[in-house]
Amino acid sequence: MSLIAELVEEIQNDNIKNEDLIICLEVENLRVVAMAMFKIIERNYCNQRIVNRLTQLGKLLKDNRFVGPWQFGHVAIAALALLENDYAKSMFDELFAGLNDTDKFLVDNFIKSEAYKS
Repeated sequence: MSLIAELVEEIQNDNIKNEDLIICLEVENLRVVAMAMFKIIERNYCNQRIVNRLTQLGKLLKDNRFVGPWQFGHVAIAALALLENDYAKSMFDELFAGLNDTDKFLVDNFIKSEAYKS
């Protein structure tokens, strides 16, 4: 089985270790990254490395369609807002302040829709 398939299975079955979620955020498979973001939100798992990676992903606001109207960046920025961590909240504030009105609406809408819940 490939590494990607194994990661997907571990995330879906909720058998993945928190530390491995960081690795999932860095793989080059958008499905795994998205699943990892949702699991991080669900578990409220956060550290500096996760915040830094979500901040990087938060800049993907064009040509990185995720689902519906949302880009990967919208989801990553929303994840920062949803984590109960001061550093994550400060990075959310910084990124959100730099968004145009449409992107702000999409981030707010993602959070309110609770689309990250399974």
